[in-house]
Amino acid sequence: MPKPVPADLDALLNRPDLWRGGNCARPAGAAVGSGHAALDAVLPDGGWPCGSLTEVLTGALGAGELSLFLPALRQLDAEAGWIVLVAPPAPVHAPAWHQLGLPLSRLLVVEAGGADAAWACEQLLGSGALAALLAWLPAADARSLRRLQLASSGSRTLSLIFRPERVASQASPAPLRLALRGRHDGLQVDILKRRGPPLAQPITLSIERPLPWSRLDQPVRPPAPVATARHTA
Repeated sequence: MPKPVPADLDALLNRPDLWRGGNCARPAGAAVGSGHAALDAVLPDGGWPCGSLTEVLTGALGAGELSLFLPALRQLDAEAGWIVLVAPPAPVHAPAWHQLGLPLSRLLVVEAGGADAAWACEQLLGSGALAALLAWLPAADARSLRRLQLASSGSRTLSLIFRPERVASQASPAPLRLALRGRHDGLQVDILKRRGPPLAQPITLSIERPLPWSRLDQPVRPPAPVATARHTA
């Protein structure tokens, strides 16, 4: 007959800030609903985690990477802060962005490349002024990703890093890692890594894939210059 769990150990195991390996959820973490019940059911916090890095792997621009997160972005309260795009792969088409229900008044675009883009993300996450960060970092190395995970863990920001699917075999410090593939019947979401047991199979969502990008229109720019000097760690 198993011995009873000591009261002090039982209290420790029931702490809200303690995550146990067999559990999918992390109760202490904040989350924003994905807008898809089937997806929320398998995400560790019942939605997209805030205060934690999410890495999204795609094959090409327009695979559905923005469409997947539109419901969450629409839910973010205006008081939560800015929605910032770092190093987007194409200029933002402002009218399309507005039609998707995303406020231009809270949108900032930071144009940076290479290591400067990762550095900008780290500074932005540390500012406490962001509701969401969406960054395209195809060449980010493991050290940069670790720094971003550390920076995001001290925030309440929805932190999304988009990278090419070819890096799927590389290790990642992101607690949540997805691969997206466009299909004729919607979007396939493969959860490569999450807290808790692995997901047995991908989820296919019926989702439209509008593109709020334009190579002809002028990109939306921040109202103030963004520093380009790099931080030396």
